[in-house]
Amino acid sequence: MIFLDGLISAIQQVLGFSLIPFIVYLIINKKAKGFFNYIGLKKSNRKANLLALLLCLLVVIPFIILWFLAPEFKAIMTHPKSVTGGFRAMGFSLQTQLLVIVMALLKTSLSEEILFRGFIAKRLIAWLGFQAGNIIQAVIFGAIHTLLFLTISDNVLFLTTIFIFPALSAYLKVYLNEKLANGSIIPGWIAHGVGNLISYTVFGFLL
Repeated sequence: MIFLDGLISAIQQVLGFSLIPFIVYLIINKKAKGFFNYIGLKKSNRKANLLALLLCLLVVIPFIILWFLAPEFKAIMTHPKSVTGGFRAMGFSLQTQLLVIVMALLKTSLSEEILFRGFIAKRLIAWLGFQAGNIIQAVIFGAIHTLLFLTISDNVLFLTTIFIFPALSAYLKVYLNEKLANGSIIPGWIAHGVGNLISYTVFGFLL
């Protein structure tokens, strides 16, 4: 039941995050055909995908280091209101691990990549140019992560970290997508999804 509820919630979030770009596309083009290409849900390439896997490790490793060096960070990551704290409370089982996969690969990563890299970043870049548009979407992405964690912690080190690394990864994902993958958001989805999968599993069950 927990897994089914999580799957339904993930599908709803993906559809919800796709709704705004879909409406905008319909208004501009008067048709639905071509929408997937508009948001970058199209074929990527091997080089960009492999670099995406490297990127996810570069983002996850600093958080693992902080886990051991900063007790405050560990307390936040195990807080019941955090995603990883919620998984820890559920305990390790086949059902919770399946839920981790759905949460990591669909609910958080795919929905956010569609909205932020497939829509916001692409429109900002078209309007302001690559550098300015990419920086702005990265700042927005980092700021949203910081705001979400304000309900859990006011620790300056943690909030700074939770801004910098998501913002940096957002910038690099757009670089991979737009410069190396011909506008495909698949590399960003790989980096985001695999990074979340590692984080949720490591912080939720292994450490």
